[in-house]
Formats: sequence, C-alpha cells, structure tokens
Amino acid sequence: MTSINRKVITENILKLIDSNGIEDSDFANLIEKSTRTLSRIRKGQSLFNIDAINVASSFFEKSLIELNNQDIVIETDSRNKLKHIHKNNVAYSILLEKRPSITYAIIYYLLNNKEFCSKGMIVDKIKKFFESLGWNYSSSYISSSMTRNSKYIAIAGTEIVDGNEVNVYKSK
Repeated sequence: MTSINRKVITENILKLIDSNGIEDSDFANLIEKSTRTLSRIRKGQSLFNIDAINVASSFFEKSLIELNNQDIVIETDSRNKLKHIHKNNVAYSILLEKRPSITYAIIYYLLNNKEFCSKGMIVDKIKKFFESLGWNYSSSYISSSMTRNSKYIAIAGTEIVDGNEVNVYKSK
C-alpha cells in the first residue's frame, strides 16, 4: 500500500486551485483557513491538514489516491465540469459562479483566442473579450496581469489609441 504524502497532496491541491481559477481567498474560506495560512502553504512553509484535504477532495471530485499521485490528471475544462457537478451544492457552486482568477482567464481562454495569438490585442480589446465571457476585470488589472504573466505573453508592439500609445499584447 502506498503511503500518504501530504507534500504531494498539497502540491496537487494547489494545481487544482490554479487550473480551476479559484481565488486563494475563496478556497481559504472553503477550507476554513485564513488567506495567510494559504499563503504559507503556497510558499511551501506549511501543508494542508487532513480536514482541508477532505474538503478539497470533495470539491475537486478527486479521491485521496488521485490527490496522492505525483502525476495527477486535471481534465480540460474542469471548471465547467465542476460547475455542472456542484450545481445543487450552494457552498461549492458559489465559488465556481464567481469570476475566475485572471491567470486562469489568461491561460485557459485568452491564450486560446486566435486573434490574440496571431495579431495581438490591446488591453481594451482584451477587456471586451473577457466581458463577453461574463468576467469583468479592470483595464489596469488586465495590464498588470499581462506583465505578471510574461512567461506566456509578450508585448508585440504599440498602437496609438485616442492620442495615447498603448501596448499590443500577444502570446509568446
């Protein structure tokens, strides 16, 4: 029998949080921990306890065996699958109905947009793209997120809009 490895389980839960666009503060509330505790977990200074692991297992529909596997499988479009599974569970569905994290929106939606990948987009156009999905992010938040996600995004050039020079962002 394989032993339980809380470090692997913690890493997998963090991957699931990110790949489903759940904000850290929302997940911390779900597992009844402070955002500071979740921050320490993200920094590797702490691990999820058994109660938090059980809640995560239930929320993400992953067994303890799956969470304990170094090569956890995270399904494509798992956020929408979880929305469907938890539609009658108010505690869980409320998290999935909220606007996802901007990193999730960028990685799973913007980087799959043909125009963004081929020609690039200015912040205003990115904002409108996200709004078409029902997600309202401020222009300044989008702009700073483009910089924070430089691993995936590059400045492809500039455009003049209303007399101002603005960056055109594009996938790398």
